[in-house]
Amino acid sequence: MKRAVLIILFLFIAFPMSVSAEDYSADNAAIEHAWDGQKPITDKEFEEAINVLTEKQKKKDEKAKKKKIKKISGGGTSLHKGLEPMGEISEQEALKEKTKDEGQLLNIPVNVIIDGNILDKGYYNVFGEKDEHGNIYLSFYQAHFFKGKVKAYQTKNDFDSETLDFVQMTPYNDDYIKVMYGSLDFNAYTYLRYLPEKQ
Repeated sequence: MKRAVLIILFLFIAFPMSVSAEDYSADNAAIEHAWDGQKPITDKEFEEAINVLTEKQKKKDEKAKKKKIKKISGGGTSLHKGLEPMGEISEQEALKEKTKDEGQLLNIPVNVIIDGNILDKGYYNVFGEKDEHGNIYLSFYQAHFFKGKVKAYQTKNDFDSETLDFVQMTPYNDDYIKVMYGSLDFNAYTYLRYLPEKQ
């Protein structure tokens, strides 16, 4: 009886070892021939692969940007649900070309702070002016009532506007919006801190 038990025990121990040895030799052969059939890639193929990956990353970044705009906006097309701008805020274009006396119409869909004062959300005529020292200011009016003035920074950037005279805005980050102004005389931009609506 002891002899039978020893034989069975020996078979159990020996059988897995022989299977393991076969697996090892098969794996070893697979590793030796892993690169068989692989062709080297050219610089052009490598650049094409990098371009594809770069394009995917750009799309991912754009999606993240839209998600951030949606988060700031509360899910609507404006920064807050109660006031919808004309079109997407990230692609808002000038409503029409205006004369210097009329200013440029801008829908500000959130309350913002200008010179320590709260500028209520709504439509404003924006006027750009350059003083004798070369400083640029944007003034905000509702009807003929002056509501505030903020310093702006001159730029050669036309912000992809199709017209010479324009005013646009876009969310900048979680605390500021960016206002972009253009005229025949100069282009400028500024940042306005906005106040989130109380829930």
